[in-house]
Amino acid sequence: MSQGKIVAIIVLLGAVLIGVYNSTYIVPQAETAIVLRFGNPQEVIEEPGLKFKVPIADQVTTFDRRVRNFEAPVAELPTRDQKYIVVSAFVRYRIKDSLTFFRVGRTFENAENQIQSVLLATLRSVIGNVPLTDTLTPKRADIMRQVKDELTRQAAEPYGIEIVDVRFKRVDLPVQNSEAVFNSMRTQRAQEAAGIRAEGAREAREKRAEADKERVVLVADARRQAEILRGEGDAEAISIYNEAFGRDPAFFDFYRSLQAMQQGLAGDTTTYVGPPAGDFFRFFGNQGDAQAQ
Repeated sequence: MSQGKIVAIIVLLGAVLIGVYNSTYIVPQAETAIVLRFGNPQEVIEEPGLKFKVPIADQVTTFDRRVRNFEAPVAELPTRDQKYIVVSAFVRYRIKDSLTFFRVGRTFENAENQIQSVLLATLRSVIGNVPLTDTLTPKRADIMRQVKDELTRQAAEPYGIEIVDVRFKRVDLPVQNSEAVFNSMRTQRAQEAAGIRAEGAREAREKRAEADKERVVLVADARRQAEILRGEGDAEAISIYNEAFGRDPAFFDFYRSLQAMQQGLAGDTTTYVGPPAGDFFRFFGNQGDAQAQ
């Protein structure tokens, strides 16, 4: 084989290799490829692997389909109650429609510029319609959901991307407003505490008055029952006395005289000086006198 033929074969093999190289491309697992023929999109390739194209006429542009993070610049925004807060937010997004993204956005930088513009305008609108307390409570999740929905409508759908999530990294008060807001919160909490104490004192007075009323009713009822029982007991005692004394009036007279003497001469140091005369001594005379009496 002559040297000229060898050179021709080498050139031919080189041309074949170059043609094969220019007619094949690889689509990675996490990327989407768009085949452009003379600058016009012809096909969107989402399946990974080795693919073929027309040399020279076709060009391949790839886009990463994985979730990307975009951190928006810190912004100072007013709330509905005219309190300013410092908000730092980030957005997680990914390409959903590669062809739309290529036609509208072309690059991630352009898409993120649009996301930033819409995000700041949406944050200003949404936070401007809520009080400061909502940004510091679980209601913050509703605020982030509203921002995500608006960002999807204005920035994601036109660019062929999907907003996966919107989060607040930090929500703080400006340094110059912190002390004033804290003082206002202290005053508000003090007013709430005073109201709670007043309500508790009112309920205590009501319960105390109710208890006093019940006590008065119970005591009055107990006294009424006691008076009834005492009256019934006195009536029964009088009945028994009357029955007993009616059987022996002389003994009753003697018994009452002894009671009168016991009460009149009470004490160990009481001494009676005088004649043994009078009603007290009529039962202590001689037998004849007693019988006469």
